[in-house]
Amino acid sequence: MTPTGRDEAAVIRAAASTLGLALDDAALGRMLRFSATLALWNRRLRLTGDPDPVRVAEQHIADSLAVMAVLPERGPVIDIGSGQGFPGIILGCARPELELVLIESRRRRASFLREAARQIPLPRVQVLEARAESVGEPLAGRGRMIVARALRFDLLLELARPLLAPDGRVVAMQMERGIPGARATAARSHFRVCEERRYALPDGARRALLVLAAEV
Repeated sequence: MTPTGRDEAAVIRAAASTLGLALDDAALGRMLRFSATLALWNRRLRLTGDPDPVRVAEQHIADSLAVMAVLPERGPVIDIGSGQGFPGIILGCARPELELVLIESRRRRASFLREAARQIPLPRVQVLEARAESVGEPLAGRGRMIVARALRFDLLLELARPLLAPDGRVVAMQMERGIPGARATAARSHFRVCEERRYALPDGARRALLVLAAEV
């Protein structure tokens, strides 16, 4: 617990409440097990810029929670460039019945994702150590939702298109100031913006989700 009395559980609960999300004790417990696994790996590999678990909850877990509001009823949900598990592992913690595919090309991070899924546990999470453009079958045309947090917007749209189901959606996690440019890029790339959600992280950073559909 920090000197202000804030701990991971309090941050996560407050972030969920601010976003209007229901988070039960089981989901919170899974997120805390993930946080403990990440903290352990951070001591050796420094997977996050700031390894403090409370700040990880404020900056990364809280941001990932926003995606819960647009999750489909069924998967697969594909997280491109999952890195430290944001948002993919957090979505799995919230919806453990949902089929999730985490694509991560860096070996150490892919190894971490597998270990986190095992420790939590999240048996419906699959980790692919690969570049998104090389996964091909069996994911082609199957993605009910494709999400990315740390990926250039135009590249996300390019990589998502062959993986997207006919009625699937792409969810781009963006800085709020980047939304006008992202909308223009979407139009040029023949994607339609279906929904836009703006929100603030616990540290005040302004963020947004763009939900997009591919135009035929």
